Formats: sequence, structure tokens, C-alpha cells
Amino acid sequence: MSYVSAKDFLDLSKMLPEQRFEYAISNMLKAQYLWGLYGKDGWVMLKADEDTCMPIWPHKEFAEAWVKEDYPDCEPKQIEFVEWLDVWLPGMTKNNTLVLVFPLGDDEEGIILSGAEMLECIEDDLKALED
Repeated sequence: MSYVSAKDFLDLSKMLPEQRFEYAISNMLKAQYLWGLYGKDGWVMLKADEDTCMPIWPHKEFAEAWVKEDYPDCEPKQIEFVEWLDVWLPGMTKNNTLVLVFPLGDDEEGIILSGAEMLECIEDDLKALED
């Protein structure tokens, strides 16, 4: 499990949503896991207009920061990357659930995309690594 230093936390917090998105994908590929929020009612899902989306983070520390503000009864829970690719993203695509990547709070939202779009971004990054 990786640990984010206070300096790295601050540096990542200053990134634009697009930069955080690229960082998150890259980190998930390297670490082979990501983080969501889980509580007594299951995984945290948010409403964005008429859509349902699931927030995810590349580091536990950012998920914890969100817990303190908006979801005090939830805790970060790790999702294995292979499971995310093979089970979560196809299921989210089928259910029309969107992915909110690396949000920081009300002022700095993250990138929202469909499960299929996220899978395509991951596949593009994997292909780039192979080249």
C-alpha cells in the first residue's frame, strides 16, 4: 500500500481535474488498486444531475479527506484493479453508473465518465506502456 506524504498530498491537490485524472489512471496501473468509499449502506454513489456516479481515488488519503467532510459514516475501501476492469466497469456500463475520478471536494470536482470511456482510457494507457 502506498503512502502519500503531506507534500505530495498538497501538490496533487493543486492539480487541475484533467491532470488528476491522468495521474489517477497512471497510479492505478502501477499500484494495481484504487479506492472507493464504503459505508453501512454499501458503496457511496453520488447524484450528478440525473446521473449516478461513483467517486474513486488513487490514494486512500484522498478518500479519507472526503470522508471527514461529507461521509463521516463511511471509510475508504480498496478495490483491486483487475476486479475494477473485469467486474466493476462492465457492470457500471450496464447500469449506466458513471465514474467520478479523483474528486477533491465541492470546488474541485473530478472528471466524470462512463465505465466504457474509463475502460477505453485505461486500455489506451496500457497500449502506450507496451509501445
